[in-house]
Amino acid sequence: MKRRDFIRTTMALTAFGARIPLMAIGKNGIQSSRRASWETDRIAVLIKLNGGNDGLNTIIPTQDSNYYNLRPNLALTESQTLYVNEETSLHPSMAPIHPLVQEGQMGIIHGVGYENGNLSHFRSSDIWVTGSSADTHLQTGWIGRLLELEYPDFPGNTPNHPLAIQYNSANLLEFKTSESNAGMMVFDPEIMYNIIAGNYVPGEDDPAPDTYGGEELDYIREIDILSYEYAGTISETASQGTNTVEYPNSNIGYQMALTAQMISGGLNTPLYRLYQGGYDTHANQLNDHSNLLGEVSQSIASFLQDLSNQGLSERVLVITTSEFGRRVYENGSAGTDHGTSAPCMIFGPNVTPEIFGQHLDLTDLDNNNNPWIQYDYRQIYSSVITDWFGLQQEISDTVFGSTFDPIPYVLEPLSVKQPPVPTKFKLNPAFPNPFNPTTMLSYTLPRPSNVTIRLFDSRGSEIQTHRLGRQNPGRNTFRIDGRNLASGSYFAQIESGGTALSQKITLLK
Repeated sequence: MKRRDFIRTTMALTAFGARIPLMAIGKNGIQSSRRASWETDRIAVLIKLNGGNDGLNTIIPTQDSNYYNLRPNLALTESQTLYVNEETSLHPSMAPIHPLVQEGQMGIIHGVGYENGNLSHFRSSDIWVTGSSADTHLQTGWIGRLLELEYPDFPGNTPNHPLAIQYNSANLLEFKTSESNAGMMVFDPEIMYNIIAGNYVPGEDDPAPDTYGGEELDYIREIDILSYEYAGTISETASQGTNTVEYPNSNIGYQMALTAQMISGGLNTPLYRLYQGGYDTHANQLNDHSNLLGEVSQSIASFLQDLSNQGLSERVLVITTSEFGRRVYENGSAGTDHGTSAPCMIFGPNVTPEIFGQHLDLTDLDNNNNPWIQYDYRQIYSSVITDWFGLQQEISDTVFGSTFDPIPYVLEPLSVKQPPVPTKFKLNPAFPNPFNPTTMLSYTLPRPSNVTIRLFDSRGSEIQTHRLGRQNPGRNTFRIDGRNLASGSYFAQIESGGTALSQKITLLK
């Protein structure tokens, strides 16, 4: 495979072909002097149970008669299940992780979802990866926005390790930034390295022309070098790492074994996204769901034991997510259909070993016969940002465009660290955009300066002026209120230190 074909298959182009997403962040050469903004060595491993996991048969309400009435063929009796407490049990196939419950290394969060849940796999998955509401369509991912805030010069001044890694999907939307992409799709690291290294041609020495095309050429040349260096870093850390336990012979088992191997070898990537497919259990659920839960449970148990054997487990948090849950009642094909809320499971030595929320009230359903949500899924992510990685709540608020209170499932939250001071004035993408009724402007200042924000209509007429006075260096935010404006396109301009930056925002009512 030619190198350009490899890049084409592992990276997506942004709109209008303006930028190639950054797939590789190297370790050597030009990268050696680059400073990492991410100060903690903690790692979050996010596992998507793809297809819509049936939460009722995962975290089982053994004392609820409605559960048995609604599922005469699918319900699991108390004697079949694994005891958690008087009201709660685990699916019997989750036996490998049952010791984690007893050791205080597992937390459960009931009723996770979002208002007006969408029952399309594709749309609901996009909502979860972009961090949006059901009625908002975003073109950037929540992880991409988070990393863009933490690395305001991205893709320049990047750290000496990949920012994020994902397996089993070429859809990098979760890691998409306003200009690029902060995620790397990984398969076998040795094969990946050989593909790139075997086809790598060093960049040209001739300077690029001083034009827009020349700027793009410089960018592509940098990607060229970084791709090569990053492939070497991945291959090196994987070869230096080790696994001390056996993993299941399954796709999710392979992903978790490789993740442990790279962590063991010294890779400091903070965010991993893993996938296990097959949870769309419209038929034959008892057998299929049992096999899936058995595979993922054994993989998680092996992963944590592996890292514990190597003294690394304290750094790692494992979280399961799914695009939605299943209906509370079984269908006529020995399965369940698409639902809304479902439980999330949290694993690791630094997890608060509690059950957050209550079992779903199966007698109080919405107009579509689905249970009401108890926690917005963005609260799960907010906890990762603030409590696990020690970033400011303001960072989370900017990522999601609103405040989503963290759930205290992290046993020992990190103290809040201050965001990095940027080297230049930068206007980050407004969020959400399109918006209704408000959108958040986020901008970074390299030094203290007076800030003025102006809003122009599509004809260039100034309709709002906000003189904010002197503001501190670093990231600042301002909310545009569109309740008294008509639908349409506007231009938000932020002026600081004699420089004005603008971006287009769209109000949809």
